[in-house]
Amino acid sequence: MLNDGRRLGRAELRPLTGREEEWVTQHAATPSAHLVTRLLSACFVRLEDVPVNPEIIGKLLVGDRDYLMLQLRRMTLGDHFAAVFSCPACKHAMDVEFLAQDILIEPRPQSTASYTWSAEERVVQYRLPNGADQEAVADLSTDEAVDALFARCVIYDGGTSLTGEERAAVIGEMDRLAPQIDLELDLSCPECGHSFTTPFDCTSFFFSEIRAQSRHLMREVHYLALHYHWSESEILNLQRDRRRGYLALLSDG
Repeated sequence: MLNDGRRLGRAELRPLTGREEEWVTQHAATPSAHLVTRLLSACFVRLEDVPVNPEIIGKLLVGDRDYLMLQLRRMTLGDHFAAVFSCPACKHAMDVEFLAQDILIEPRPQSTASYTWSAEERVVQYRLPNGADQEAVADLSTDEAVDALFARCVIYDGGTSLTGEERAAVIGEMDRLAPQIDLELDLSCPECGHSFTTPFDCTSFFFSEIRAQSRHLMREVHYLALHYHWSESEILNLQRDRRRGYLALLSDG
């Protein structure tokens, strides 16, 4: 649901093309929230009857954007994840693999654009964080970003500052109501046996995967241009499976 009360239930995406892959690589220093808005704006085919633009993408709730980015990753790279973690005890590098199906998704459909929390004489009206909020605080330190994000989402608080306990209660309600994509990996180091739990950010990992494969994209462009005499622009407009389909044909020939 958007902040103006419109509820959007259906979306159609397409996978990344080489052009978006290149853009992600070239903007490694850009905050994740901005990258998400840019990619979803580019890869949306349809969002019900709403014209898709960065402003609309920014109004989507954080959890909904995370879900859409997970689907975009699955469409572009598949369901299999292969990551490397460092053991916090012995610093040994660990290879970890899992599937998209292992990621916990809690949709929590919204029926209203704002909510009310109350305790004794305190009444607080608030909304859930969206992409535009993330973008607005992206350049702040973690503590500053949390404070600024909360302030942006409070619509009415009675005109007096919330106590720490009240603020924590409202944040707890936000977490309870917001759609969530959550993955915590329970790992055990094969080297020293140390067990630990670590969160996994699917969106940030997707961006790192794209950047890590940038050399492959360059080779694909070179090879296809060499054999088919297509321009770089024409090749970058192809999606990954299409590019690799042509490369497989050349290999078979």
